[in-house]
Amino acid sequence: MSSATGRSAAASRPSPPATDVEAGPEPGGTRGGLRWISWLTAAMVVTGAGLLALGGAPVAAELRPVGLLLALLVAFAVTEVLVIHLPTTRTAHSFSLRELPAVLGLVYLEPTGYVLVYLVGAGAGLALWERQRGRKLYFNLALFFLEACLGVTVFGLLAPPDGDVGVGTWLAVLVAVLLTDVVSWLAVSVAILAVEGSLSRTHALRTLAAGLAGALINTSMALLVVVLVAERPAALSLVVVVVVMLAVGYRAYLSVVDGHTRLQALYRFVGSTGTASELDDTLRSVLAEAGELLRAERAELVLLGEGGDPAVLVSLCPRDGLTDRPVPDGELAASWWSGAVAGESVLLPSDVREGRTPDAPRDGIAVPVRSPGFRGVFLVAERSFEKETFDARDLQLFETLGAHAAVTLEKARLVDRLRRVAAEREHDALHDALTGLPNRRAFNEAVARTLGAGVGGAVLLMDLDDFKDVNDTLGHRAGDELLQVTGRRLSALVADDPTGGAGAGTVARLGGDEFAVLLPGVGPDAAVLRARDILASVTAPVPMQDITLTTTASIGVAPIPPDARDSDELLVHADVAMYAAKASGAGVSPYVPEDTDAVHRRLALAGELPTAIEHRGFEVWCQPQTDARTGVVTGVEALLRWWHPSYGWVPPTEVVAIAERTGLLGRLTLAVLAESLRLRSEWARAGYELDISVNVTARDISDLSLPGAVGALLAATGTPPAALVLEITESGVMSDPERSLEVLAALHRLGVGVSVDDFGTGHSSLAYLERLPVNEVKIDQSFVKRLELEATDSTVVRSIVLLAHDLGMRVVAEGVESDVARQRVQALGCELVQGFVVARPMPGDQVPGWVAGRTPEPLRG
Repeated sequence: MSSATGRSAAASRPSPPATDVEAGPEPGGTRGGLRWISWLTAAMVVTGAGLLALGGAPVAAELRPVGLLLALLVAFAVTEVLVIHLPTTRTAHSFSLRELPAVLGLVYLEPTGYVLVYLVGAGAGLALWERQRGRKLYFNLALFFLEACLGVTVFGLLAPPDGDVGVGTWLAVLVAVLLTDVVSWLAVSVAILAVEGSLSRTHALRTLAAGLAGALINTSMALLVVVLVAERPAALSLVVVVVVMLAVGYRAYLSVVDGHTRLQALYRFVGSTGTASELDDTLRSVLAEAGELLRAERAELVLLGEGGDPAVLVSLCPRDGLTDRPVPDGELAASWWSGAVAGESVLLPSDVREGRTPDAPRDGIAVPVRSPGFRGVFLVAERSFEKETFDARDLQLFETLGAHAAVTLEKARLVDRLRRVAAEREHDALHDALTGLPNRRAFNEAVARTLGAGVGGAVLLMDLDDFKDVNDTLGHRAGDELLQVTGRRLSALVADDPTGGAGAGTVARLGGDEFAVLLPGVGPDAAVLRARDILASVTAPVPMQDITLTTTASIGVAPIPPDARDSDELLVHADVAMYAAKASGAGVSPYVPEDTDAVHRRLALAGELPTAIEHRGFEVWCQPQTDARTGVVTGVEALLRWWHPSYGWVPPTEVVAIAERTGLLGRLTLAVLAESLRLRSEWARAGYELDISVNVTARDISDLSLPGAVGALLAATGTPPAALVLEITESGVMSDPERSLEVLAALHRLGVGVSVDDFGTGHSSLAYLERLPVNEVKIDQSFVKRLELEATDSTVVRSIVLLAHDLGMRVVAEGVESDVARQRVQALGCELVQGFVVARPMPGDQVPGWVAGRTPEPLRG
């Protein structure tokens, strides 16, 4: 049978993927994909040869001049040169007018001649004009061969045998051309899938539809030429005009399609890049979409540094993902995209060689991107489809993409910053700022998880016994450092569980110098052993400033019972045990339910003490002091008394201990001083000028603000400074001799008297006694009681009196309960006497009446 068509290439002959792939290891193609191309090429040759063997006869065999063969040969070559490409990523669907010579060849040439003209003409156009070589050329020649063989076979089967160029012939040509287009489209789609690894179904079907429509038009035009050749050859000149207009229409149509495609690409870029919220995801999306939409091998973003920071080039690599590298200043100035750094868009087409830098790619576009948060350069390079290069329309599209990318990246940057801030705030909400340990809230959550897991365990509560001393003597910076060291030591012993599971321990700082430890799954005895290990580690010496600090701590251990409800209950139990450890000096104590009442008492008193201090809920009682020889009342000692409606009289030592633990000691001392001086001023107005002694603690005399506060109270009450005596203990002085000396010296300059209480019970204070600005010493009542029982047991008292007198101090004997004891201390040289032999303590407002009703009893003897 004669005639055979190539495929209506004008319709939609996708140039095979090999068109864009060099022979050998082609860019963008995998070795597996290239093998598929080779097999597909061979299959098309074999299939075409089989179809050609069926043969066929031309309809108008009488018209076979050599001129027609040459004309069709040239026509096939020209139609292959005048091709319009619609690229995919690395390949393209191509549109030409090859149906025109194909239809003429089917009608007027015998099959072998048609196949030869088709193959040689179209192949020459590719080899000579397009300069195709190797795998690409082989694939296209095999496709031409298959198209031509399929066309002549289908046409030969369907064309009427009478050779008349009528409706039957028209239909045969249309079927042959359209079927050839479908088979060609299918072969090229398979090739694209093999090379690119994917194929857009929508794009492929749209290409097929457009190709078939074009094939129908081109074939109809070619049949019109055939009819005119048979009936009116002179009218062929009009066909030339129509063909030219048809070519112009094709290009206009493709321009509209290209514009529509670019608009869709922009919409897709906006939609896809706007969905990412993570900054890295946004960068990845922006670069991937830009590379795909501009059909570029490279898409990169240069983030320009601020404030001396170096620029960073962010790239998206198929194998390594998102990567970045610093960009030296020299590269910024010398790169092909340096103009974009200055704010100008850069278009680098492949056909422009002038002014290229050594690093310049084949082609590329670079545009500046600006946002409130950063400056940068957005660039694409190396157009994937080698038949085209970047142009002004690509630049306009890329500038639009760059503007949107700037907005998208700024939004992602802000979201990323907000996410970091939220994460930091969440971390801060669950962690202590000073030590970095979990805080009370995080500890409660860890305990709740442990209770939920039902694994048992224990809660440990620890505080540093002398932490306030460190703060007061060495400063808060030293206190902070001690807390940090303690936190690190605890963490080293108790492994924190980063996943929040119930199997590992948790260390938390609850506040101040209190730390809590959760030990899931640990029995009571094992928990006590762990607590002892912790105590040994925490109390190890700490090098600090120019000293080595040794601290003590107390730890309470509360086992988790099966019916435990929450963390607060366990912490209360641990606090009870810790207080017991502190009271006993044991360091570590397990929780005993019987201790709860005592702790409830302490907690209740601690809760009510601030109100008692603020509203004078306590009283100041006084015990008189008299001259040992004359019996004249010279002064009183102020004594703290607190009556609690539930617990009755609270011992002064307990009140001071609670105040010290709750940080209220300073306020309590000043409140007692204020009340004592108020009472003394009332006595003075009543005509009784008495000295008044007030006890202060070791922490008080380490407080540099104490002299100023005392001076203010003296001025407010009109009390002469010499009428006030502050009583300190030997152990109080020895806790920090240097700092105590500074405070006592300031009080001495103020004119306030200083008395050392319980003198003789210390171990090292004699060496400091001469240095201290002390006015009197009070002999501890234990020595006085021994004197009362045995007159010969007076060595210590005599030594104290002699030492005090040598240093110009007076001596007070306290705890004197009988006339015998009073006589003996007077005989040893004591100037003042205090004790039951004189009077028991009494409310302060009763002192004037007691003094007025008392007749001095001078010592007889």
